[in-house]
Amino acid sequence: MKVVRKILYVITGLLVILTIIIVACAYNPGLTSKIQGFVFRGKTVEITDVNNSEAASEPGDETVVSGAKIQEEPHSKRTIEELGIDPEMMIGNIEDYYNNCRAQIIEHGLGTYSFENVIENESLVQEIYAKYSNKEYVDGYMNSALNEIGATSYEMNLLVEELEGKHYRLTHQIVLNGE
Repeated sequence: MKVVRKILYVITGLLVILTIIIVACAYNPGLTSKIQGFVFRGKTVEITDVNNSEAASEPGDETVVSGAKIQEEPHSKRTIEELGIDPEMMIGNIEDYYNNCRAQIIEHGLGTYSFENVIENESLVQEIYAKYSNKEYVDGYMNSALNEIGATSYEMNLLVEELEGKHYRLTHQIVLNGE
């Protein structure tokens, strides 16, 4: 009987701790990100809009990826020509996006840096957003890239800028840590 009682105490204690964590996360979204980072070996991704100062002080259209819809703010959009982007370098499907991201991470290795992709259309940007939201990108390219360069954790911000012609520039700001 004493053993059963001890097991019940341990279970009750774990439930109390779990309840406290859930309540703390409900009132502090920042804590949720920190806990996710701990659970996923420090892997966090934020998707944010591009403001004028981040777009080299040139007029640009900021986009915010929220839910499954891209909301536009009224500004003139930059063109791929203004940014010096070769139209043939635009990415048209998720496999090419994953391969490009993986190749750029392997090329740069560990450290803090950013890299870009130019996406052909809004539907692919929505698909990419969904992959980040449900963490499918981890198996899509991140795990293999981390293993290739020997990284143990990462943090990444994904900036989305709509360009003229419904093309999108994705800027990945990434920090890759090794052992």
